[in-house]
Amino acid sequence: MSIDFEELVIGSLIASKGVAFKDFELEADDFDSPWFRQAYEVMQQVYADKQTIDLFLVLEKIKDQSVRQRVAVSTDFAFVPEHLPFYVSKVVESSVDRQLQIIALEAQVGGDVAERIERLRTKLDKLKLVQAFEMPDIRYDLALMFSAVLNPKQVIATCLQKLNNLIVGLKPAGLYVFGARPGVGKTVVGMQLAWEIARTTDVLFFSLEMDKTDLLKRVVSGELNIDLGLLERGKLTVEQKQAIDDLISRVDSKLVVADKGGQTVAQLRSFLVAVRAKRDVKVVVVDYLQLITAANPKAPKYEQISQISIDLKNLAKEFGVAVIALAQLNRRVDQGKGDDRPNASDLRDSGQIEQDADVIVMLSRKQSEQDVARDNQIMQGMHPDKLAFGLKSLITLDVVKNRHGAVGMFDAVFDGAHSRIREIN
Repeated sequence: MSIDFEELVIGSLIASKGVAFKDFELEADDFDSPWFRQAYEVMQQVYADKQTIDLFLVLEKIKDQSVRQRVAVSTDFAFVPEHLPFYVSKVVESSVDRQLQIIALEAQVGGDVAERIERLRTKLDKLKLVQAFEMPDIRYDLALMFSAVLNPKQVIATCLQKLNNLIVGLKPAGLYVFGARPGVGKTVVGMQLAWEIARTTDVLFFSLEMDKTDLLKRVVSGELNIDLGLLERGKLTVEQKQAIDDLISRVDSKLVVADKGGQTVAQLRSFLVAVRAKRDVKVVVVDYLQLITAANPKAPKYEQISQISIDLKNLAKEFGVAVIALAQLNRRVDQGKGDDRPNASDLRDSGQIEQDADVIVMLSRKQSEQDVARDNQIMQGMHPDKLAFGLKSLITLDVVKNRHGAVGMFDAVFDGAHSRIREIN
């Protein structure tokens, strides 16, 4: 069973004999379903003729047999007319979202959307009035919960099994924060997660720091096992060039990369609306949170970051997407704490991020036993590569907050030469 608010509106109007038919000024175009759109048009006709909106009268006037059967089946369920304002608000919300997508596409091709925007603004004002009528009801809340239990939202697995074991996976409407100091590898982790998820699911990656070319060099490096330094210098063999050509010809990734800097959350939202008109985006990655331009740039920094964090959480909930936000940590991580592992309170500029996030993963680097042994050899003059001194080949992923599962940590190999991390079995 799944809740269809359009069906609930039609059924509740019939159950109430159309008493509240003109209270909410619905339009037939607000219905996405062709069945219920036609049914509503017939109800408008019946109402205009000053007749009672009776099931049999409505069915009699519906010409399309399939629509008649669908509406008849709808009335087999118990409807609660007093919940009609809430049902209507949900139908209008969906209608507004569809209109936003159309407007975004028309604006992209230079269309005149001013009139459409004004009509949409009027519709939103009406929606606020409809929502003002809404009354909480525990029976409906329980029914909604039961529907969610019977129709669980699909969790999206990441490419890191140990991370999946801790956080279950990426849930729709969830905000996932990956925090790290510069140079630790948060962009590497974020891009790897996006690329691997995009093999099966549409992903939108907002890069506010690096341009698209540099990001894709890292993708190619990890995908084809080509040293990133060679890509940066353009020193490629014939075989490596051919491998890249082959990758371009066969790639079937569902990844969209946007690399325009200085964006506000509102601008990110507009771009997401435009992309969702063509793709079913389920995951959004932002690199990184503190580079998002605040809507109120004159406010204190912590207030700016707090609002950005709130807006990202609202974005996740509004579109039902998982938002992965990479974030900088404050300098206290580098100032000799007793435990060098970062924690949630180290998130830079705002405790609001810690509050809003469903999951927080802290990234840090450390030396492996081999790294320590190599350092000792270098110090004793027994190893020729002095530039390798102090290298940290392990990255720790520490889940320090998890609303839906366990906390814990695990180490992975950080392969900087190929811009990847690899799980340790």
